[in-house]
Amino acid sequence: MATKASAPIRLDSPGGRFYQIPGESEPFPSVTHILTCIAKPALIAWSANTERAAVTAAAADLYQEWAAKIAPPQMPRESYLATLTARLGSVKAHQKALAKAGDIGSEAHKLIEWTMRTALGAQAGDKPQVSDAALWAFMAFEDWAKSVSLKPVLIEQTVYSKQHRYAGTMDLLGRVDGALMLIDFKTGKGIYPESHLQNVAYQAALLEMGYVRPVGGLIVRLPKVETDPAFETQLVPPIETLMPVFHAVQTLWAWTYAHDEAYRARRKQTA
Repeated sequence: MATKASAPIRLDSPGGRFYQIPGESEPFPSVTHILTCIAKPALIAWSANTERAAVTAAAADLYQEWAAKIAPPQMPRESYLATLTARLGSVKAHQKALAKAGDIGSEAHKLIEWTMRTALGAQAGDKPQVSDAALWAFMAFEDWAKSVSLKPVLIEQTVYSKQHRYAGTMDLLGRVDGALMLIDFKTGKGIYPESHLQNVAYQAALLEMGYVRPVGGLIVRLPKVETDPAFETQLVPPIETLMPVFHAVQTLWAWTYAHDEAYRARRKQTA
């Protein structure tokens, strides 16, 4: 079992998130990084629609401002496109939306972590200050935690599999109505299948590291806006059912990552 003196070190790079594991020469990819190779058609459609809406709004604003001028001269097409491009900026609209959503999720996670560490009497530091959206998610967490008599055991624990060479940081191992469960918190609009793969990968790593086997996994979705319904939960299928799927995704990730790294190397040489 990992100790404080030999704890894994998280590494973030342009190629993705990895963990340097004690005793290993090469870092292990994170579970969430591995799962990025799964195509998400709904996300692609959402990002395209978000960008179209942003471009349409920017174009309408630019037209309105230009038309408000007294007898304005006709703006050449090239100038209009250049002005519109500058106004849109280099960061895509869906990237801004994802970053904002990620900030809300991160804030909610930090407040949940602080609350759970405080409940255990562990060092937790100052209480995090969060946005209203993150606070709404946290209030839903409190409702759920109370409804299941949640008892935290391990919080934000980094786990890894030396056998299968992956790592990650789980949200919570705790007792839900007395049963030991590995719990992942999500703040999106729904619970997606890859969340189940993430959960079982963490469960398998826990077992390999010598921890007590959880009864199962649980995904808890927390709302971010008042119009969103209350918390939602889903039980995760057994490890034996989903780990072969995760390993298949990991194989695909290794193949795509190797090609991406080769491409980045060629770009660097020609830059």
